[in-house]
Amino acid sequence: MVSEPILRTMNSVMLRWFWLIIVSALLGSVSEASNSQQSARILEVAEMNGLVAFWDFHHGRDGGWESYFDNSVLDHSLPIYLRRIGDDSVYSVDDWPYSDEESKLTFDDSGPFGTAIKFNKGHIYGAVSRNDFDGSALDVHGKKPFTLIAWVKFVGERHLVAGIWDEGGWNRYDGMRQYALFAGLFRQKGVIAHISATGAASFPQSDIDGSQYARLRAIDGQAFEDEEWIAMGMTHDPEAGRVVAYLNGKMTPLQLNDPVTQDVFELPDVQAANPFAFEHPIFSPQSFLIKFNGHAYRGQPIKEHRLWVDLNKQILHYETEGDSGNDSKPYRVRFEIRRDGQSLLAQPLYVKESEAQVIEFADSMAVSHGDVVWARLETQEKGEWSPVGTAVQRVIRQGAPFTIGRALGLGSEEIEHGSQLFVDGVAVFNRVLSKEELTQLSFR
Repeated sequence: MVSEPILRTMNSVMLRWFWLIIVSALLGSVSEASNSQQSARILEVAEMNGLVAFWDFHHGRDGGWESYFDNSVLDHSLPIYLRRIGDDSVYSVDDWPYSDEESKLTFDDSGPFGTAIKFNKGHIYGAVSRNDFDGSALDVHGKKPFTLIAWVKFVGERHLVAGIWDEGGWNRYDGMRQYALFAGLFRQKGVIAHISATGAASFPQSDIDGSQYARLRAIDGQAFEDEEWIAMGMTHDPEAGRVVAYLNGKMTPLQLNDPVTQDVFELPDVQAANPFAFEHPIFSPQSFLIKFNGHAYRGQPIKEHRLWVDLNKQILHYETEGDSGNDSKPYRVRFEIRRDGQSLLAQPLYVKESEAQVIEFADSMAVSHGDVVWARLETQEKGEWSPVGTAVQRVIRQGAPFTIGRALGLGSEEIEHGSQLFVDGVAVFNRVLSKEELTQLSFR
């Protein structure tokens, strides 16, 4: 006969096992429900119209991470691979060779899609090779609409999140910037939507601190904290001429003057930072805006002299920003394309304001990587043309890759520069998503 103390012990053990089974079953149900919800979210994004690429950091994980895409927009996946500054190789999760504390792979399943990876400055970042998407819908340039969304959780430094953004070593006339999401710039804690027409400095005519950088950006007025999942978004609407930054599907207006913009345009009022007015075409290595320095703009009616160069259509267009009618000096731009120090043109081209001119090449001549676009602003005084500022030289190169967690072209390419964040998904669309769509995709 079993004694009463033994019975009590047996009952206690059985009760604990009973509750353990119940709790395990409940946790299993919760886990299954969570996995089901995450899968449903992935499918929701993957099946949206206009999808250029959506990476959930799970699809095709044995090699590079493959992208979902709308077959009517793109006909192939665009794989993302792991990269490290100072190492020219590309890696998948399976063959990543680094295991030091800064470079080891870390994952987080608490995000909206459940397979987030940690990108850590230049130690670990993601990249889509330019060869894989050059000229495709991911290569957003010109006056094309788009939406970029990233589902992230910051755990440290804030900088680039995702986009096509090569800084060009801070050279005022270099760089391969197109569009990108950022955080932590301009002393702001909100979403920053950067965009560029020059690919280089936005206002090279200025000489104040910061004028070597890109300055055209929308900044959302709502700050966000580290250690929380957020949906960062940006849209570019060329018809409306604006860029908008979003946090969790909501656009919070912000007015904020930029010191470099203020220096150039001497604006009397605080300007809108979100939405942000942007009416130029987006940079492409074959079609871009050149802005000239060396001219007087402080207290003068003309604030900018700029030349639009389209090597595909072989067209130049020179224009000024401001009231050129109040400036008695005539201006023109001298333009050449050089290879090995020699011009490809029989004669330099001279372009006057508001004129469009076709660049005529010999049939055997075509602009190639390594050729140099050379342009110089000139003005006329007493019947003589003389240079204004420095001549601009831009080397024609292939565009930048699409990167996640790290901007390129930072000069010294230090490994300790870049974002520290978990990324659970990145999506690009070839259209401007509605407010309702952006709110839905925040998954809040």
